[in-house]
Amino acid sequence: MHTYTAIALLNLLGITLSASAARYFERLVELLVIATADYMFLASTQSQKGDRSPERGSGRREFAQHDLYTHYILA
Repeated sequence: MHTYTAIALLNLLGITLSASAARYFERLVELLVIATADYMFLASTQSQKGDRSPERGSGRREFAQHDLYTHYILA
């Protein structure tokens, strides 16, 4: 009879520990999702800082900037 009691108590302990570990793991995943979303938001706002308007007196700009090699081909 003592063997069955010990086995039952160890099973209950195992179930309790696994449930606690599962809740802890789910919380870590939630924190990771929140941290990733915050990081992506900050990364997108950091790239948009600064004045985005064209410089004064720069005139009109072409859509494609010509480099040394394509300038002669397109001309």
